[in-house]
Amino acid sequence: MRIDRVFIDGFRNLRAVEVDFHEGCLTSVVIGENGSGKSNLIEAIVQIFRQVDVPSGSVKFTFEIDYVIRYHKVRIHNREGTTLFVVDGEPMSSRQFNLNKESLFPDLVFGYYSGTSRRLEKLFDDHQARYYGVINQDRDVSAYERARSARRLFYCRPIHGVFALLAHFAKPGRKKDVSELLSEKLGITGFHSALAHFKEPSWFNHSNWKRQLSSTVPSSRGRRPYEELEEQARDLWGAKGPAGDCARALQSLAFYPLAVTGKVVDDYRSKAKTEAQLACFLRDQKALARFAQPFGDDQDLFAALEAADISDLFREILVWVTRKDDESGDIGFSDLSDGERQLLMVLGLIRVSRGKEALFLLDEPDTHLNPAWQLSYLDLIQEWTEVAADEDKCQIIMTTHNPLTIAALTKKEVRVMQTADDGQIKVAEPYADPRGLGFTSTLTEIFGLPTTLDPETQKQIDERNTLARIEERSEKQERMLIELNDKLDRLGFLHESRDPLYDDFLKAVHDYKYADRPPMTQEQIEKRRRAMQALVQSLSEQPERPH
Repeated sequence: MRIDRVFIDGFRNLRAVEVDFHEGCLTSVVIGENGSGKSNLIEAIVQIFRQVDVPSGSVKFTFEIDYVIRYHKVRIHNREGTTLFVVDGEPMSSRQFNLNKESLFPDLVFGYYSGTSRRLEKLFDDHQARYYGVINQDRDVSAYERARSARRLFYCRPIHGVFALLAHFAKPGRKKDVSELLSEKLGITGFHSALAHFKEPSWFNHSNWKRQLSSTVPSSRGRRPYEELEEQARDLWGAKGPAGDCARALQSLAFYPLAVTGKVVDDYRSKAKTEAQLACFLRDQKALARFAQPFGDDQDLFAALEAADISDLFREILVWVTRKDDESGDIGFSDLSDGERQLLMVLGLIRVSRGKEALFLLDEPDTHLNPAWQLSYLDLIQEWTEVAADEDKCQIIMTTHNPLTIAALTKKEVRVMQTADDGQIKVAEPYADPRGLGFTSTLTEIFGLPTTLDPETQKQIDERNTLARIEERSEKQERMLIELNDKLDRLGFLHESRDPLYDDFLKAVHDYKYADRPPMTQEQIEKRRRAMQALVQSLSEQPERPH
């Protein structure tokens, strides 16, 4: 699955915006200023696939998208008012497209945003609700399988990293490369233990539960007695379907499962309420393996754990791991940094999506990573995908503000979104490869910053250069130049150059100031580079000698 090109017109600030991705690249990174439309691009792509998969009304903007999947070239557009399909250059009816959807549409479209807004997440709610409507009841196994296959849109949440990690340790598979990479890159060497806290789900109905269970517990008015709350917890509140099966499998293999009651506060504005919980502890790798035995592979186990989560059964699930030089198990998943947890979530979902045509749309997934991780983030994803999934079957499109994230990329893997003077959003490939530029050059040559210095220091340099190009300075100007040179020298900058070529350069740039200039577009950067080359060539030319 690889998106080749997408055209958006009329979605928020995206007016006649065309993005041409390089379909040969696993990852494509979109960069740009705040407000340039990076998040809007991600949301628009999600809306296109959501509408095509489960039509509801119509998309309120014009679009055209080209992608390659299973050796087919697919174009979907609504330029004529209705959604039309072209496959391998031939028009196809929507009915025929839906009949062949398994070969013409991605198996999974993942979405993720690292911030707190639910704007992107809400686009996935309908698909999750449809899936939940099937798995919340006892049905034939084939019905669950069909529901899993039909749920093509999937929103990523941090807890999915926990589930993916559990699934990997329970069902590691035959490839040792995955475990070795997990150990080498993240220092996680194995599973130690896990504790699942089940809670009363929001859908639980006390009266229905008593009627269905024919409980012998005496009826009570008002508050339910603690004994009854604990009995409901031990019964897992009558949960059905894959969620109930998963929860009961955990309960049956837990070390002394314990029904408890306690007061919980979900929100600072809420009053504390008494809640029954069931604590199930898996104390070692053997217990985890026995729990996972009924599930075919790590993908099935992940689906079961996720079913319990969307069925609102988990209060929390805690996982402790062993790490290099620390086999004590004192390190829990929650003790990992936000960046590590986000990284594990992405890596885990890449792992459980193997074998499927998958598209990952990630909005600033590198937000919480430290500089070392940011620098190696995409290399790690590339390496992980090679050993844990199918590189040729997935594509990752992500946005970022971070120059370190793109520092090792080629220009074909990067797209720059910028707002032109007329307000039009432009998307272009950078004129140079970020790889090899270095951090500061990436900021100026790719992100378009006129300088990497703080405004005050750059202002002093601008003033120094202005004074230095004056041939006959006044006494006051001379003192100011000496003072500025002294200040800049203390900061590590050189004094005024005595090189006549540099003096000529200062005269040529006139009063060009960098301190307060806005970021430049890719066209402006390239124009500046050509002008600088021409200027250097002009200054370097030997003057003709008189005859």
